[in-house]
Amino acid sequence: MKLQNVFRKVVAAVPLAASSLVVWTGSAHAADLKTLLQSGATNTAQGAGISQQADLTTSIGKIINGAFGLLGTVFVVLMIYAGFLYMTAQGNEEQVEKAKTLIKNAVIGLVIMFLAYAITNFVIGAVTQ
Repeated sequence: MKLQNVFRKVVAAVPLAASSLVVWTGSAHAADLKTLLQSGATNTAQGAGISQQADLTTSIGKIINGAFGLLGTVFVVLMIYAGFLYMTAQGNEEQVEKAKTLIKNAVIGLVIMFLAYAITNFVIGAVTQ
């Protein structure tokens, strides 16, 4: 219960902080803040390997590749967990079924991920040509 209260206070404080920032940027220090934010954004982009001249499609492609890498990792973890459940079932049919269901759902998720990529790639290719 205590963690929920802290979370609620933090969520309530974010809009207040954002509105305070908006009011503060209207002051005489707005130019300094803008320069600071731009330099911070530039440093972050350079650290992430994204240049300022990178076009939108390149940036989106990098984001999609990162998401696919994360989803592939989730798939591997789910398969390892399901295999562990299956191996440690010791004849418990309920646990075996749980493992089989988990494997089936993970594979379905992987297929959906690949189909979404293929469809998106096809549509974008058709639109740009």
